[in-house]
Amino acid sequence: MAANIRKVQVLRLPNGKSPFWYIRWWEPKSAGDGWKERWKSTRTTVKKDAERQRRELERELEAGRKTHDDPTWDQFVELFIEVYGARRPATTMNLYEHCLKGFGQVAQAKRLSTVNRVVIEDFANDRLRLGAAPATVNRDLRHLRAALRWAKRRGLVGDAPDFHGMFVKEPKKKPTIIPEGDFAAILAAVNANPKLKYRSAAWWRVFLYLAYYLGLRRGELLGLNWSDVDLERLEVRIVANTSKGRRERMVPIAKELSAILAAWRTEQTGSTSNVVLYWPHDTYRQLYNDWHSIQDAAGIPKEAHYVPKNCRSTCASELIANNVPTVVVKDFLGHATVTTTENYYINTKPALRAAANARVIYSDKKS
Repeated sequence: MAANIRKVQVLRLPNGKSPFWYIRWWEPKSAGDGWKERWKSTRTTVKKDAERQRRELERELEAGRKTHDDPTWDQFVELFIEVYGARRPATTMNLYEHCLKGFGQVAQAKRLSTVNRVVIEDFANDRLRLGAAPATVNRDLRHLRAALRWAKRRGLVGDAPDFHGMFVKEPKKKPTIIPEGDFAAILAAVNANPKLKYRSAAWWRVFLYLAYYLGLRRGELLGLNWSDVDLERLEVRIVANTSKGRRERMVPIAKELSAILAAWRTEQTGSTSNVVLYWPHDTYRQLYNDWHSIQDAAGIPKEAHYVPKNCRSTCASELIANNVPTVVVKDFLGHATVTTTENYYINTKPALRAAANARVIYSDKKS
């Protein structure tokens, strides 16, 4: 083992929340004033496989390939996810990791120091040519910008590239809403037991009701615990660490929804999990496999398939159509500002008919 690297160990996380083995080692701080502890998940529960990864890491450290003076792009992504993601949700960092690794592949980025404005512009153009939507390209650019600015703050690069004028102009379109007929067809498909591989029909029924009628985010749904559900007071508490804006809020629920949750809780009697909708997988890929199978069974054309977020925009739009003030809808969805609610979650189409009917037609004919 090199003199500037301390022992590499295979351990479990002290908090016991992850089933995986982790690798722990120490590296000298850049200022030379001590040692920095580092952890890396092996993403395996088999200790033999974890030990193999430990030996591979030891060889890399001994060979000096883990230097941060001018890291490779892959090394930078790993460091960014580890350090920047330490205080951020795993779901957020999974998206960062996906975007940054995708950038490395498309742009063929070898080292962090080679990533400049030209490389980024070519990456954006290539993504568009490959068929990515402008919104997707802009999302990747935002993640890339945040990562490179972080690299500058950490002293890994002298300066971060200028992103001015880099983003793609997106066509303005109204948020998608799921008509009640389509939602009914989706529920019927779930109750008919389609080919679901990862979660049961009963699980999906609860997921859909909570998403459609409460407008909860995916992370809020899968992070909801029974201790946050009060069936007597008819309210659900969304805790800060599952909310995108890190804001806790109370969401009232209807009696009918309370009855659905009560039945689901009874069905889970004997389970040791406190999670309402337990999700045992590391990613959401499996969720979308089941989601699309359900829509296929519901007869919704593939090109018209909805995404779970459309349940949230449907909830907002129908609240507005029922004359709920926008500021109340904002708090119901957990947004920081009314602007976010208006721009990204409200489709006024359900309210347009009511608006037309509210206009009394003057008759110029005498009776």
